[in-house]
This record gives sequence, C-alpha cells and structure tokens, in this order.
Amino acid sequence: MTQSSLAIPPQKVAVSTSVRWKLVMPTLLVIWILGMVDKIGVAIIATNKGFLQQMNLVGHPALVGLLVTVMLFAYGIGFPVWGVLVDKIGPKKCTIFGLILWALSTAMAAMAQSFSILLISRIILGLAEAYLWPTSNSLTARWFPLQERGRAKSIWINGINIGLAISGFVVNGLIGPFHWRGVFWFLTIIAVIICLPMAILFLKDNPAEDRRVSASELEYIRSEQLTVTDHGDKTKSKAKGMGTSSFWLAVIVNIANVFGVFGLATWFPSYLTGAKHFSHATASNYIALAFGLCIIMTTLVGALTDKTKRKATWGAVGFLISMVVLILIGFVGSALYDTLLLVIAIICIQGITTLVNHGIMHSFTVTEHIGRDNGVMVGISNLLAAFGPTIMGALIGLGGYNLSFGFLAVCFLVGTIGHVVLAKQGY
Repeated sequence: MTQSSLAIPPQKVAVSTSVRWKLVMPTLLVIWILGMVDKIGVAIIATNKGFLQQMNLVGHPALVGLLVTVMLFAYGIGFPVWGVLVDKIGPKKCTIFGLILWALSTAMAAMAQSFSILLISRIILGLAEAYLWPTSNSLTARWFPLQERGRAKSIWINGINIGLAISGFVVNGLIGPFHWRGVFWFLTIIAVIICLPMAILFLKDNPAEDRRVSASELEYIRSEQLTVTDHGDKTKSKAKGMGTSSFWLAVIVNIANVFGVFGLATWFPSYLTGAKHFSHATASNYIALAFGLCIIMTTLVGALTDKTKRKATWGAVGFLISMVVLILIGFVGSALYDTLLLVIAIICIQGITTLVNHGIMHSFTVTEHIGRDNGVMVGISNLLAAFGPTIMGALIGLGGYNLSFGFLAVCFLVGTIGHVVLAKQGY
C-alpha cells in the first residue's frame, strides 16, 4: 500500500468548495451533541421524584443503575455490528437507520408505563447510538485527506464534550415545565425534525457522489488517502488493520481511555458533592468548566496532530499527566485544588487521548475497512470499560475516592506505556 501521488502536492491544490467542512462536519457535530444529551439524560432524570415514583424506583438505586448498564452493554455490542454495516451499505444509510431507532427508543421511554418497557427502550437506544463511532470515523476517512483528519475529528468529538457540558442544564430546564416524559418526547422530536433531515440532506457516502463538491475539492480529498488499491509505500504498509499487533495494542490503550472516560464522568459529580461538599449548582459549574476546556483542548490537539503527525506522543503525554494528577489528589488537602486536579485529568483524557486513539485508527486501516476496524476497537473497549464505574464504586466503598482514583491511575499507566510503544512504531 502506498500514499497516492499527484502531479500537484496536496497542500497546493486550489479547493473551490468546502462541503466537507460546511455540511458533513456540522451534521456530525449536531448529532453527537444531541446523542450525548440522550445518553446522559436518564441519569439526570433519575433524580426526579415524579419519575422514581411512577416507575416504582424509589429506594431502588440498583435498578436505576441498571438503566445505564444495559444501555452501555447494548452500546458495546452494537459497535462491531454497525461497523460491518457501515463498510457494506455505507455510513449515510447507517446514520438514517440509527436515528430512526434512536427516535423509536426515546418515544418508547416517553410512553413507558413500567420499568421493563423503560429498560427495553434503553437497550434499543444503546444499539441505535452505537452507529455513531463507526459512521463518524468512516465519513471522516472518506471525506478528508489524512493531513486534515485530526481537525475534522476534533469537531465531532467536541460534540461529546458539548453534550456532556450542557446535558444537565437542558434536561433540568425541560423537566420543570414538561415533566420527565416531556424530556424523552423532546429528544424524539429533535431526532426526527433536526438530525434525520440533516443526515438525509447533507451526508453522502463519498464526496464523488455529491454534486456540491467541486472537482478541485474532490481531487484534494483523494490526494492523501489509505485505500486497498494503493500499494508499495512505507506509509501505507502500516495500514494492516486487525492483522497487526499494533492494532490490538491500540485496542488495549483505548480500553484504558474508556475506563477513564466512564469512571471520571460517573464519579466526578458525586465526588464534588459527597466528598468535597460542594452544592449541586457549584458541582454543575465545575463539570461545565471541565468539558468546556475539553472543547478547547480537543480543537488544539486536533490541529497539532495534523501538523506534527505524532499522535501517539500526544496520547502518552495525556495519559501521563492524568496519572500524575490523580496520584497527587491523595496528597492534597484542599477541596479546590483537588477539584482542579480532577478537571485537568478530565481535560487530558477526554480532550487529548480520546481524539488521539481514534486518530491512530486512521493510520491502521484503509478507508474501505475503517467501519469494521473501528467498530471492533470501540466495541471491545466499551464492553469491558462498562465495568469501570462499578469497580470504582466498590473501591470507594472499601477505601474511599483515593483508592478508586488509584485504580484509574494504573489504567492510565497502561495507556502511557502503550502509546510510548506506538510512538516508537511511528504512529
């Protein structure tokens, strides 16, 4: 496999249109933001007394947790399935089918009269939203040359950060006037009247199929691609997908990353309110601060990885800093400083390593197989990391938050070592 060679170097091609930036990326950004509100929303809704009473969940926190757990497992199972479908029928059709299932699941939740129906709706939601990672990576590979993919991925990955930052404000703002069922109806309507039309109108499987794309933009996109028809070049020879040990090392690294994402997102709020005695309002502000800064960091690192081509080096730095600050928390007595250290850990994991891990995937696999390979990576990672919040909860019960943060520090040590090895391999 080799890098395509053109008479005109990629950086000198005059691009007369920019459909990839103006239509494709904004569509993915909007869908990711609303998808994160959807996933996180049930945890916020579960604090509503009316919801707990109507679903007979008062005094049953384990059942509330089950709503999150079944969604995460369905999410993990769905990744490799969608990954194969993305490569076979295309990312646009998968996006449309996924959004229809998403709307079905939230409508079912809005009408649920029993816990069992609500549980089924969360399973369907997990399966539905699992299309997001493989389709987003596939569209990024199909619509962008290698030298732009860091910046492109930073846009839709920032949808995760924005969704996490605003979900509390959105859900709590809707529960007041519309009650908890109104939140699910809102998410259904958003999927149908905003996300679905954007996917139908603005997404195409390939830029060559879109009449809005000029010949020069198409040439530019094709100027730096990994495809099965390329052969012989050193750069392309690395793109062996699941047939290389480097791919599976990246999977291990991503497992460490997703442990951090789930663990920090789950326990950061309760750490602030329970261990550090902040008010819920103050805790919400710190959460918004953390993920707001993630937006800035993701954008910055996306641009820098495009420029430096050293993705794994950035990943190692992100994991290392996160590991160090989590260890330091055990030696710092100030509630403010402890909180700021956790904010730094969140910024490095969600703002750096998540982006980098998926960026490395674009160096491992060709465009035609990126849906399958990414589906396998995120599927395995999410299935295993779904146990992360439970493990941390058990460790908190045994020895407090410092013990649970120590567990994450070990995970981040694994991630650091893995990225150092990948950096030495040239990724």
